[in-house]
Amino acid sequence: MVLSNLYQVRAYSINHDYDIKDFLEAYRLILQKAIDEIWNNIIWIERYIKGRRRLIPKIPKENSFKYHYLRDMLMQDWSYSKHYVDSAIKQAYSIIKSWRRNYLKGERRRNKPTVKRRFVRIKETLYTYKDGKIKVSIKPYKEYLEFDISKSWFISKVKGELGELILNEHYLTVTFRFKDKKRKGKVTTTNNNKIAWDSNEKSLDGFNPYIGWIRVDLTELYHIR
Repeated sequence: MVLSNLYQVRAYSINHDYDIKDFLEAYRLILQKAIDEIWNNIIWIERYIKGRRRLIPKIPKENSFKYHYLRDMLMQDWSYSKHYVDSAIKQAYSIIKSWRRNYLKGERRRNKPTVKRRFVRIKETLYTYKDGKIKVSIKPYKEYLEFDISKSWFISKVKGELGELILNEHYLTVTFRFKDKKRKGKVTTTNNNKIAWDSNEKSLDGFNPYIGWIRVDLTELYHIR
């Protein structure tokens, strides 16, 4: 397989003392609600595989289900920044797809995934980064969190672009992505060197213990579509 835009990702965590329990719980609930709605709209198709009856889940397509129904429903009574709804939908689909892969392998049962941990994945549209300071929007024009990483121990070690953030009650995890010129080109795998891929809207994200995080940028392809 030939990949033209390979990225590695480095992640670092910093402590914070913001009281954001209400916000994290609200996001956990809306994420679970998104999972519930997707789950309730799964179509189960009966198949016989190797003589055994199996129910194969068909997940509703994102383009029609997400924007014509799911997003409008989740936006009701949501008082925080709207982009968190989009983030929750993306994460819900990722969780459901991960469950489906494991279910087809026989590693998971026909049980709906539940969200227990309280954390938020923060897209680039939900924060600004300038002069070493990250400003995260919570409520538009009303509430935000600010993190100064200009003096953090890792800031001098990374030169890539700031990517997705992950926020929980005690930590903010920041990721930096950069092109890996050494690994640009053909990627090979063996039994001991497999890459696990996650398909997203504008990227393919992979992980391998020998290589690290790999990101395939699909932005140009997305705009062509």
